Amino acid sequence: MDQRIAFIGVGRMGGRMTKRLLNAGYRVAVYDPDETAVSELVALDAAAAHSPAEAADGADFILCSVPNPGILREAVTGALTGAKPGALIIDFSTGDPAVERELAAQAAEHGVGFLDAPVSRGVMGAEKGTLVVMVGGEAEALERARPVLAHLASDVVHVGPVGAGQATKLCNNMLTAIVATGLGEVLVTGVKAGVELEPLVEALGAGSAGNFVLSNYLPLTLFTEARNAGFALQLMRKDLGLFVKAAQDIGLDLPLSDLAHERFVEACETGLADADYTSIAELYERAAELRLAPIAEVRT
Repeated sequence: MDQRIAFIGVGRMGGRMTKRLLNAGYRVAVYDPDETAVSELVALDAAAAHSPAEAADGADFILCSVPNPGILREAVTGALTGAKPGALIIDFSTGDPAVERELAAQAAEHGVGFLDAPVSRGVMGAEKGTLVVMVGGEAEALERARPVLAHLASDVVHVGPVGAGQATKLCNNMLTAIVATGLGEVLVTGVKAGVELEPLVEALGAGSAGNFVLSNYLPLTLFTEARNAGFALQLMRKDLGLFVKAAQDIGLDLPLSDLAHERFVEACETGLADADYTSIAELYERAAELRLAPIAEVRT
């Protein structure tokens, strides 16, 4: 590939996405404060950069996947000092729509394009190249990005101007959190009432209550002994806080969303910050004095 890519933030998501781009033949320069994460990619022929500006130097595409809007602002501001006119920034992070619009305007002053492009389907989607990308920005910029996105995502949805991608992702995560909280309540209640977990899950999944989290995600997380984290509860809490802020900014009062946010704050404060977000169910397990048993067969 003649085109060069800078990837800023190569953790659990960005690292897997970078590997796919390297496997596709792109030349990729990577920057991350975590030297171990960078070293793993250098071993796969990525080039190590010591700053966002160094990573962006000469890049056609500058990709970002960072934890929060504050870090994103630093990353983009730094990258713009090294970016060439005509480069395109694609932000895969989940953040604040207002910050995305601010950074897009800043990029435009440097002659650099900008897409806010948060993703869904988590670590597994990043590894397999089956992410959903929710793109905010100009249609022409998206068309330029599609060859790169094709290696990372199976679904790319143009949802509107810059900022719309983040708004869509925050809606996605709030609804997912509400569903996960509701599942924690009903599954613990059903088991406490004497129903075995496996037939309870089968019945709910087959009926009108069926949903992706129940049938595709819980078998890999909550219904296992280890309950490994695919998406940390503290990261979901951060996103819910951003959703609540965005709703307040446009004058909306959303009691259900506020309650879900409060539950995730409580879960973080009681030792579940690093657990998977579906471990919100543990709040209800503790109250009922039970633990949902692992289900041996993983259904996907």
